[in-house]
Amino acid sequence: MSSLLVPETGPQPPREVRSPVEINALLKTLLQSRDQLIVSFPERSQKFQSFIVAVDPANHQLWIDELVPKEGDRYITEGESFRIDAWHEGVHLRWHCSAAQRVILEGAPAYCAALPGQLIYHQKRGAFRAMVQRTLETGVTLESDKIQLSGHLFDISATGCKALLASDQTRTLHPGAVIEACQLYLPETGTLDIAVEVRHVSYDENRDESYVGLRFRQPGPQAQRQVDRFVNYLQREARRLEKRDDLF
Repeated sequence: MSSLLVPETGPQPPREVRSPVEINALLKTLLQSRDQLIVSFPERSQKFQSFIVAVDPANHQLWIDELVPKEGDRYITEGESFRIDAWHEGVHLRWHCSAAQRVILEGAPAYCAALPGQLIYHQKRGAFRAMVQRTLETGVTLESDKIQLSGHLFDISATGCKALLASDQTRTLHPGAVIEACQLYLPETGTLDIAVEVRHVSYDENRDESYVGLRFRQPGPQAQRQVDRFVNYLQREARRLEKRDDLF
């Protein structure tokens, strides 16, 4: 049985997951990681954000938070079906919900839906992605004729990274956009100029922060070596901390 917590050898073709045990494990991984969900409705172009707040395999139910923007709540309340897309560690998951009911869960509004009978599991990235601690002084700058944004690295792999930017950037940055002037500041390796493509953008309303997935576009040998060195540095640090924790 595949798991989101087990690294794959590389990109895999999409496959249908029908095993209730595996579906429950995948949904609980999204719950524990607080991964963003992208909610879309048939024949509506606007997309909405949410996240899983509870999973109950015994009663075949899951709960998701209210949608952002709020307009999406009206569509669910009116009984419209919707699709959910989620990403975790290079894996894209998607499934359909025929309906959901508005409820109060632990004192807060939420939507209760049936657990999916099947979902699509697509391992898209074979590169290891390393988390970047906020204590590290990283920097990301995106510049074009229309934008000039600065933030920090959330994670990075040999093929791309996720940037953490202040405020809502979902209307500023769009999937598929190419930004030729991207500058990364990587501790241990220095400053790197590299072109990137925007893959996805999500906004965390509670933190007032945006997460922007970026794919590196044909980096030269020197730039690739800088990225690889930084990823290797993060891996070494993660292993060092794991060994330290094992002593206690």
